[in-house]
Amino acid sequence: MQGGQSEAITTMDRFLRQVEYIKMNGFPGGLCSDIVEIMGARESLTVKSYRLDNGDNCEKTDNGTDDELLIKIPFAGTTISLHLLFYPEEPWIPPDLSFSDTQFASRITTKDLEEQVPSLNSWNCNEDDIIAQLLHQLLQYYKRYQLEKLEENDVLQIQYQSLLKGLKIGENDIEVSVSREGQRESSLMVRLPLSLQDVPPVLVDANPGTPTTLLEVTFPGNDGVFVARLHLSPRVEAVVGGASTLALPSVPPGTCLMEYVEMVLKLLEERVRKAVMSFETRKQFVAEVLCQFGCAVIEYDAERFNKIVLLFEVKDFHFLAILTLGPHFPQQGIRVVLQSLYHSGPREPYSCDLSDHLKHNAQWRPEEMVKHMQEAVLSAVPSFQTSSVRMA
Repeated sequence: MQGGQSEAITTMDRFLRQVEYIKMNGFPGGLCSDIVEIMGARESLTVKSYRLDNGDNCEKTDNGTDDELLIKIPFAGTTISLHLLFYPEEPWIPPDLSFSDTQFASRITTKDLEEQVPSLNSWNCNEDDIIAQLLHQLLQYYKRYQLEKLEENDVLQIQYQSLLKGLKIGENDIEVSVSREGQRESSLMVRLPLSLQDVPPVLVDANPGTPTTLLEVTFPGNDGVFVARLHLSPRVEAVVGGASTLALPSVPPGTCLMEYVEMVLKLLEERVRKAVMSFETRKQFVAEVLCQFGCAVIEYDAERFNKIVLLFEVKDFHFLAILTLGPHFPQQGIRVVLQSLYHSGPREPYSCDLSDHLKHNAQWRPEEMVKHMQEAVLSAVPSFQTSSVRMA
């Protein structure tokens, strides 16, 4: 009895490791392979992984059983569900399969599975990535099935081929879901070749994962009209901003998909260019401040160059000048806040924001910006000193 229980525990431990492997590593082959919903494999590891609006990953538990998995995989803007039924007492036997796409499931033969899903023929329950291998092979099989269906849709086929040629990408960079029987809507997902190679590492290193830019395109009918939606990984969002804050171009009547994709890619490339330019300009501005007021600098951001704190003294009156450079600098001006060292309010030191009174021109050189900043601070000192005494 004890031996049987020990073997069952070992089998379940292997099963849980295989599920954990998918959660941690995803599986190769899908554009969204790191966003998978898994239900089953014990209540303790029944996990739905999803992404919040702020880009953070969150996990939620659900009830499940010990011998089955329900895996939902994003594909071409839709979701395909795969149900795996395992045999815990005979772990060397591969799981039974069922699919949410019944049209796909109805055409599968034993010969197809032997050829297209080789992991079922050589199932090794001791490998941590065996379920991931199975998912990868099934997804590639499903992708080939969708490409076969694509040949029956002339409009979608033309759009698909234009993306491959126009963007110079491969079939692994596009997923397509052709409308099923009784449905009119088709969709595709394309990975845009947005490069971040010129982006300073400090701007993206805090965000794990690979930089991925996906454009989801839905075709409500067969007339070529489409609706687009952008999906960005955290590393890309750190540079260009969240997808919800990006206003995608409108789709003029008669616009082909390739033309529209080029418009979106141009928009994103411009965002990347501005992010790099902002970083370099902030760096130059901070360097100029250090050059002119080196002894007065209390602290500064030496990584992203977003902030400098200076200690000034004018006619025996000491105060701090806190300079903040936003991500859209120099298009947006410097925020300058003066802070008293002598007088405090109920909760914080008395301060005064000079941003609205500071002259700014995005075309100025850093030394000109520093000069106007200094002039604004000096002209504000008398009234700031008087007001801080009055507030004491």
